[in-house]
Parts: sequence; structure tokens; C-alpha cells
Amino acid sequence: MQVRPLVGVSLISRIDELLEARYRSADLGNVDDPLDETVYILLSRQTQEPVYRRVFQELRCRYPSWSDVLRTPVEDLAALMQPAGLHEQRARQLKALLGVVQEENRRRGVGMAGTPPADLTLDFLRTLSYQEAERFLIQLPGIGPKSARCVMAYSLDHPAFAVDTHVHRVFSRLGLVTPAGRKKDHDPFQEAVPKNARKRLHINLVHHGRATCHARKPKCGDCVLVSFCPKGREEIVNDERLAVVDVFAGAGGLGYGFMQAGFRVALAVESDRNAAQTYRLNNPGVPVIEAVIDASTSGRDLTPFMPGVEQVAALLAGPPCQGYSAAGARDPDAEGNLLYRQVAKLAAELQAETVCLENVPGVRRVRGHGFLDAILQSLREAGYATDPHLVNACDFGVPQHRARYFFLGLRGEGESPPPGPEATHRSHGKDSPSHLPEVPTLRDVLAPLPELPSGARGEPAKGSDGKDYFNVETMAHSESVVAKIREIKPGEGPISYRRLKDDEARTLIAGHRALPVHPWLDRTISVREAATIQGFPHHYRFCGPRSTQPLQVANAVPPPLAEVIALHLMLVIREVRTPGDVLEVASLCGNGTIQSQPSAL
Repeated sequence: MQVRPLVGVSLISRIDELLEARYRSADLGNVDDPLDETVYILLSRQTQEPVYRRVFQELRCRYPSWSDVLRTPVEDLAALMQPAGLHEQRARQLKALLGVVQEENRRRGVGMAGTPPADLTLDFLRTLSYQEAERFLIQLPGIGPKSARCVMAYSLDHPAFAVDTHVHRVFSRLGLVTPAGRKKDHDPFQEAVPKNARKRLHINLVHHGRATCHARKPKCGDCVLVSFCPKGREEIVNDERLAVVDVFAGAGGLGYGFMQAGFRVALAVESDRNAAQTYRLNNPGVPVIEAVIDASTSGRDLTPFMPGVEQVAALLAGPPCQGYSAAGARDPDAEGNLLYRQVAKLAAELQAETVCLENVPGVRRVRGHGFLDAILQSLREAGYATDPHLVNACDFGVPQHRARYFFLGLRGEGESPPPGPEATHRSHGKDSPSHLPEVPTLRDVLAPLPELPSGARGEPAKGSDGKDYFNVETMAHSESVVAKIREIKPGEGPISYRRLKDDEARTLIAGHRALPVHPWLDRTISVREAATIQGFPHHYRFCGPRSTQPLQVANAVPPPLAEVIALHLMLVIREVRTPGDVLEVASLCGNGTIQSQPSAL
């Protein structure tokens, strides 16, 4: 496996996407009028945001026009600006700046010199070229390159990229600028960022610098950019949780369940760009590398990306299932059919204590070729006592009849294979086992989500529970398709337009980039609805174009099921490490509650 470092536009685009999803270009208080914005930026230097916002508002409230400010004594302005610090200096700079604007207004016959006379203005900058506007702004008292480019981006709609302390710090840590790069030299920073992303990325980098990437004590464990940051990966090594490595990681359903159980994912590997972005966004602090696992991949390829990890508690893997799946080609010679060998090889080379390999029931036999025994043999030859466990998601609180094999292995000669997890729920309408709660119905889990028509756009959308939901866009159907969907009864219809029942779904399949038909609405379900059926929490967001998201959801291991598997393996690991201890483990009940169960070992 060769991991090619992301550089240039490829890296910038990922950073931009993650930060926009995280901060959504939240307002920094900037304004549209270029003179207002120039003064706002002047006040913002070396001052906390709440303070300079308040000072700016008081300044505009007390003085109806900038002409009034120009006529006000410096002492009065300094008194008003005192909360922002450097108040005397700022007051003098503001007076001088307005004086230059007044002279330029006279020269151009605008503002106070216009017909009719008006307030001081910098609106004439809108008619200037990028270079002319920047030259004028930089010669104003108290305005440097960063301030000038803020005005140009926020008020003049120029593709300018301002470099403040936060932008410079994040860019430096990510290696996007050379060590010699300085804040006063903005051009290398600006040239690295595509024009259409400059304003948005500047805003979100400021938010990220304030919230996470601090100068002295960065919160690397809460950073969505840690995959690209060597410093961040070094900072997160002091973590006492059991470390796992997640390969063929997809959008993170299996890894997320393990993290909910108390593990930490020290590294995730996924070849698909959009699925990797989804993993990064929802699991900050987890390094995710984009790479293809193949016969050349070794444990040595992975260890540089997880410094400080001395023991891998589990190797997680969900290798491609298209060659086995009933929804796929079921080709016994498919290239991905033998990737289980790489899973076994990596587990042995990383000396993982346990292994968890997930795949579809079709591994039993593909057109006369059986792969189940081959998978078992490969893991056992790698040193893992392994048994296959066919489990159904609906037995673990997920309203979906989704059967999957989990090959659970424990490293060590003479060890017994980990037993399979016991069900936490009983299927809808069944009386047995009577002591288990009934799995919630689709009507139960979908009830809080917004009920949107076909072709709905725009997000987030507010649910009946008051929460904001993303990935809610619905496929636009023609009137004729809607009419056909309306006639489909629950549980019936072609594979690409099968209507779900309102109790438990069948395995979700993203046929032709579409998802099944909603149980009671006349359209296919949204990505958010599919994710909810899979057991993803409402805040788990999926990245990439809308057309790529259904497959990310459909391919994922339901997180509640993954959490039960994880808790089960955690118990096995702790029993091996401290034999004879009486342990307790929390198992997910699927309805939002946690139930403590005594160890069965």
C-alpha cells in the first residue's frame, strides 16, 4: 500500500468541506458596507470578538454618520473605545482614516462632496479593479494586507483570502505554507486556495482557530482535520482507551459503534474520498487515511499514522462484499473476494489482540465457491482462534432484518474463539424471548424526522423533536413515478422501488443510487431516513455529492449492532488481560437506554 499525501487543491478541498460542515460559515459580524467594514476590522485587531462587536455597535449608535465621528474629539472616541484596549491609538487611527476617506471623496465628488451631499463613503471601491482597491485600502491608517483583504472579501466580493493569526497557525500546522511563510506575505496563502472557496474558508478557519486549533493547547482530540496534521496525531497519543484500527472503514458505522463502547480508533483506512470525509467529520480526533488495501499492504504502512500506539486491541474490517452479495454481481472471481487475506495479514503484523471481520451471508457460497471456510482458515493461520457468528441487526435494536457474518477472533495459541453476542431485543410482534424489549418500529424511529415531499431541498430541516436534521434532501420524482409509487403496497415493489413496511425494514439497498420507498410517503426515503433506520444518531452527517451518500449508508454496519459487538470484545480482552476478574459491560438496548449486564465469562 502506498499512501500518497494529499497536497494542493485536493487537500484544500477536503479541509474546506470539513470546516464548512462543522462551522457552516457562521457569521463573524462583518458587514456589507466597505467603510463600515473597514472600521469594524480596525476595531477587531488584538481584541476579543464580543468586545469589538459591542464597541462597533456603540460607535454606530452614538454617531449617526461617519462625518459626525470625524468631527468628534479624539478624547471622546478613545473613551468609547476603551473596552477594546489600545483605545487612544485606535481613536487617532480612526480619525486619520476618515480624514483620508474625506479627501478622496472630495477628489471624486462623492460622499460629502456629492450631489446631494451624503455621508463619507468607500463605495467607489466597487468600481476599481482588485489591485487598485487593495492599493487604496492598504494606504489607509491602521489598515494592513489582512484588513484590506477582509474588506475586499466581505464588502467588495473580490476573491481575496485574508491571513490572520488563526489562518496562519492552521495552515502552518497542516504544512500548507513553508516555514518561511509570514502573515504579511499573503499571496502564497491566497494562491493555494481556489477563488470560490477563499471567503468561506477564511471564515471557517477563524472559527476553527478559536474553537479547536488553539495556539498553546490545541484540542486535537476534537479536530476534524487531524488526518492531515502530523502535530495533531502526536498530540492525541495520551489516551488510555483501548486502541483499534479500522480498515475498509467506509463511512464509519463499525468504528463509531466501537467508539461508543469506549474504544478509540487510532487509525481508519478508507479508499473512497467521500466516505473518508464522512468518517473524519463525525469522528474528530481520528486519523483517516485514503488508501487502497491490497496484497502489498503491511502493518508497517499503517504504524507511522498512529504514533504512540503500543498495543492494538482490535483490527476492524468490512472488506467489499459486492462479489458475495445477493445485491451485487456474485462473481466468485471478483477482485475483492480475497481481501480477507489482507485482513488476516494486517492483524498478525499489527499483533492485534482481537479481530472483527464483517461481511454478508453470501460468503457461504458464491456460485459453487465457498468463502466462509477460507476466511476462517486464513484468520486461524494468522494466529487467531476464530468462529463465524451470523447475527441480525433487528436482534440488537435496529428495525431492519439485516443479517451479517461477524468473524470474531482472539490471538493466542490455545485460546478459545470469542463467543457470539447475545440478542438485546426481540423482533416486532414476537413473544420470545419475552424478557427482551421489542425492537422499535420504523414508525417509531422515523416519527421525529421532518416529513418532506419529493424533491425537497435545503437543510437543515427541523424535526418534530425540535432538532436540526441534515441529509434530508429527497429525490425528485416525476408525477408519473409518484403515481406508480402510490400504488406500491408495503413490502412490495421492484428492488429499486420496494416500499418499506412500517415495522421492520429489509436490508437497505442503494439500487441505482436510490433508496427504498418510504413506508407511508410516496417517495423514496432520504439519506437521513436511511441513516436513522441504520441506527446512526441524528447528528451523524454524510459528505460528498447527494448521489454518493445512499451507498455510504447502505454499506455501513448499523452502529447499535457495532456497539454491542464492541462491548462483547472489550469484555473478552479484559478477561484475557485480567483473568478471573468479575466484569460488567454495558450493552446498547437500541431505544436510547443502557443496561448493565454481568459478564458471562
